[in-house]
Amino acid sequence: MRYIVAVLLVVVLTVAPAVAGMNPECKFFVTFADTSSVTYQNLADGARVDPVMYTAFDAHFGILDYGCFTTISFMIENTPGMSSPVAYDNLLPGNLAIGAYETGVTLASTIQLDSSVQGPFYFFATGHYFYLNVPGEIKIVDHPEFPRWVVSCNDEVDYYCVWQNGGVAMDAVVVEAECYGDVPVESSSWGAIKSLYR
Repeated sequence: MRYIVAVLLVVVLTVAPAVAGMNPECKFFVTFADTSSVTYQNLADGARVDPVMYTAFDAHFGILDYGCFTTISFMIENTPGMSSPVAYDNLLPGNLAIGAYETGVTLASTIQLDSSVQGPFYFFATGHYFYLNVPGEIKIVDHPEFPRWVVSCNDEVDYYCVWQNGGVAMDAVVVEAECYGDVPVESSSWGAIKSLYR
């Protein structure tokens, strides 16, 4: 009887898809903050930018609270008329990309990106915008074929939540409040996070 149970357990474990990896609670975000000295506070405070009409600005896309990953899939949705066509830079080592940012893109790294080496934040892309005086949002949304995929360093699929989108001449709308739950908050940044709920 024990042999039958053992065989069935092996079959279930080998047939079932691998869906739990090293990034079970990772979060994606958009920020306009300076990326050279990143903290949770300046990421939260950087959820809004107020550019002068007909000027350029950058939006940075990142992941936080990850373990180790090699591949991510996502899509960027920009408010129509807010910017001239956007140019994106892939910041992952190796610059491997399949698809387009505004229709669904998968970025892959040629090395494993481990939070124990790189730290709790990792910026994977930058968008270069040109403001056309139309307030709007820059949102991270689901890839049409691989929604919210984060492939871990052991080739297992995890799923991200969206911690923060970006507002251009307006506050970004909070879309996934449950994603805030376990993000450390410094006392001086609490007001910035509360302001996202107004």
